[in-house]
Amino acid sequence: MADDVLAARLLSIFVEELGEQVQQLNEYLLALERAPGDAESLNSVFRVMHTLKGAARAAGVLEIENLCHLMETDLARARESAVPLGGAAVAVLFEAADALTDARDRLAAGSSLAAGPIETVLQHARGRGEPAPAPRAAPAIVPAVVAPTDAPTDAPPSGSPTRSGSDGTRDELVRVGMHHVDAISNAAGEVTSLAAVLSERADDLAALRLRVRKERSRLERRDDTALADVDRAITRLLRRAGDDARTLGSVSGRLSDTARRLRQRSLRELTETLPRVVRDVAHDVGKDVRLVVTGDEIEADRVVVEALREPLLHLMRNAVDHGLETEEERRVSGKPAQGIIELAVTLRGDRLRLTISDDGRGLDHAAIRRALEQRGRPVPSDAAALQHTIFEEGLSTRDRATTLSGRGVGLGIVRVSIERIGGMVEVRSVAKRGTTFILEVPLSIATLRALTVQVGQTLFGIPSTFVERVDRVRVGRITNVDGRAMLTTPGAMPTPVTSLAALLGPPFTESTADDVLHIVTVALGGRRLGLVVDDLHDERELVLRRLEHVGAAAAALTVGTALLGDGEVVLVLGVAALVGSGHSGTSLRMAAEDRFDPATRRILVVDDSITSRTLEQSVLAAAGYDVVVAVDGLEAWRVIERGGIALVVSDVEMPHLDGIGLCERIRASQSHAALPVILVTSLDQPAQRARGLEAGADAYVTKSGFDQDTLLTTIRQLLGAPRGGSS
Repeated sequence: MADDVLAARLLSIFVEELGEQVQQLNEYLLALERAPGDAESLNSVFRVMHTLKGAARAAGVLEIENLCHLMETDLARARESAVPLGGAAVAVLFEAADALTDARDRLAAGSSLAAGPIETVLQHARGRGEPAPAPRAAPAIVPAVVAPTDAPTDAPPSGSPTRSGSDGTRDELVRVGMHHVDAISNAAGEVTSLAAVLSERADDLAALRLRVRKERSRLERRDDTALADVDRAITRLLRRAGDDARTLGSVSGRLSDTARRLRQRSLRELTETLPRVVRDVAHDVGKDVRLVVTGDEIEADRVVVEALREPLLHLMRNAVDHGLETEEERRVSGKPAQGIIELAVTLRGDRLRLTISDDGRGLDHAAIRRALEQRGRPVPSDAAALQHTIFEEGLSTRDRATTLSGRGVGLGIVRVSIERIGGMVEVRSVAKRGTTFILEVPLSIATLRALTVQVGQTLFGIPSTFVERVDRVRVGRITNVDGRAMLTTPGAMPTPVTSLAALLGPPFTESTADDVLHIVTVALGGRRLGLVVDDLHDERELVLRRLEHVGAAAAALTVGTALLGDGEVVLVLGVAALVGSGHSGTSLRMAAEDRFDPATRRILVVDDSITSRTLEQSVLAAAGYDVVVAVDGLEAWRVIERGGIALVVSDVEMPHLDGIGLCERIRASQSHAALPVILVTSLDQPAQRARGLEAGADAYVTKSGFDQDTLLTTIRQLLGAPRGGSS
């Protein structure tokens, strides 16, 4: 082998080894920092420096060899004196570890190590009076330098790492470019699709054979030998097609499994760097923090693993900087001085769940409200919804930015990164007890099980994990809350309903709601959304592909495409983005009568407040409606019994008979049960809304968010569409 080829190979191997050794070095340094007198930790750090010094010499990287030599000298002196290393000495070792990480990145990119961190550390060491290593020429590259002189004689060649199989054999490992892995994965998907096509062709042959047999039976008096021959030929083809389909299915299964395994990575690749991250941030902010990690032996698709890297780093920094109190604050509140951060990785079916929790101060709800108000954003009254606003871009409760936080982008990045791979993120917090972030992502984004639905002429896939229920619902079951369509289900909170076509935007167009709607209810992180689709198809396993050209809105809501056996394309939707869009105001366009004379529709306004009663009466009269008023539920009921009322707009809290009681009395009446009722009230809690809708109200409008356009639109919808029955 030519010297330059071998030198390049040795350098490539060294770069990979350097990354692995530095990771081990960080782990040993963290242990040494916790217990400076621990001889085993000191020896472990020494061994890493010694190993890297020899490997750097073999690869001809003199700067790293010199650095490791200097660090090795300090460590040897500490071992011989049996005096624990001080904080300053350990800090220098951490600097060296960071310099080695930078050197690995530079070498991998083909850059020079000159004027980099490694030179800075060397200068500091020499400034302490350490003797510089004797200069030497780069070694002549010969095969003998591949293995260190103290390596075992039976060690495998450096270019051919091995691992032991479950049967005791040693499997040779080779480097495979990820583009090759992706190609195998795509091919596996195509083979799977072809297997499905072949199976359908076998079904076609079976149908053809049945037709031939029927024809033969009809003509059996003619003893048509030709038809009998065709029948036998089709039978043979059908048997072969069936055998081929089964064989192809078996091969595609093995190929898909191999591709899946090639794409998998252990989550330990993520978690192994976190202790150092936590240590450094804690050191910067003056806190004592311990990280506990469990379950990180689980493997997932490498795209998923990489997508989790940045969110985990943000959440760890956030937990140390924001979540945990200072040592003094913890003592005052009766907590141990050392704060705890826990990362637990678990499997939930085909989903991966990462739970990051701390025992700190919890979220500051008052600060979140102030931050929302200062930015002119709506402030949710529900505590869970308020906590979820911390994932909004640009929101920060810090008065000033630091190098660690305060820009209001970190948690926004977490949400976007997780949703991009079809996952979700939620937060739970208890004041003075801590905060928990839950990340739930698919194990693989190569395949998933999905419900296929149709909008217009296009098929969409909704991941089955998030599908809570599928209903065929009459329009009469759709009510209205503050201008939003809601699906009411007995014993459950109303679910917002919207058209999937409206969420997707052009080129998809929303059709007017029919008498019966197809609604798919999805649930994510405590939030639910009903999606109205044109048709429901079936549930199937989909092989995801790269996103093709779709509309801008559809692209934002779509995580990939899939190809069915007949060649039809399915757009796979990201539920997190759907739920976020569906809760932002898009509603369902209900059928309404285009032309009617408002003056012929008499509306009864019921409210014990003269101010509210006058406001609503004025709005409706200005729109052309004939309006009558009542001051409480009992007076309203007497007006209704006299007849001629087309719709009731009522307050809830009233003397004698409140709005809920009035609504229940109307629904119990044989002659007025179909009379539309809108409740307009200051009671805006979810449970209060649910109570009103369960009483039979067709719509619920809160006074705090009173909007005359919303009220008028709701009235037009209700007067234009007769009250329907249940599904």
